[in-house]
Amino acid sequence: MKWYQSLIKRILNGIILFLLPVLLLLFILGKAISIVQKLILPIKMYLPAERVFGVGLLTLISLLLILIICYLAGMLIEQKKVKWLITKLEDNILVFIPGYSMIKAQTSEMVREAAAQWQPVLIGEDGDWKMGVLVDQQPDGLCMIFFPEPPDAKSGEMKLVHESKLKKLDMPVSKMIKIIRKYGKSEDAFFSKDKNL
Repeated sequence: MKWYQSLIKRILNGIILFLLPVLLLLFILGKAISIVQKLILPIKMYLPAERVFGVGLLTLISLLLILIICYLAGMLIEQKKVKWLITKLEDNILVFIPGYSMIKAQTSEMVREAAAQWQPVLIGEDGDWKMGVLVDQQPDGLCMIFFPEPPDAKSGEMKLVHESKLKKLDMPVSKMIKIIRKYGKSEDAFFSKDKNL
């Protein structure tokens, strides 16, 4: 790959996998604050005019209400029927949001949820080993593997690999992402565990 092709690829990755999700998140948050502010506008006359860290009290109250709503929504999502609905939504709609799947995987690990289904693995290729993430496994033994690429590990390639070629790693996805982001540097402890490599 020529240098300018690599440059264009990285710029596009930055736009699609970083800039767009951030702008989308800020847009949704801004809309949510605007809606909540309109709902609680009648209490504005009772609030002092002082600002906290340059932010009006109405905005702060709106943010607090949004956090409470998100917390209650999180409790609701834990219900089995709602989980099924969310899974369908993710499989058919949310997967098209740039970077959503990897962000969800890392976030889920922090709250000890569904990230357990994403299994870090090593794949043997011509005597070498490549790090990847086991995303899905079929009954016939074929596995869908995602190979994250540095530096952000949000982009990469997908491959169908038979389970016989995989070596599962005893580590969370978040640790594997850190290794990839550091280009494998200072991870002697990881390699020392796998004497058979």
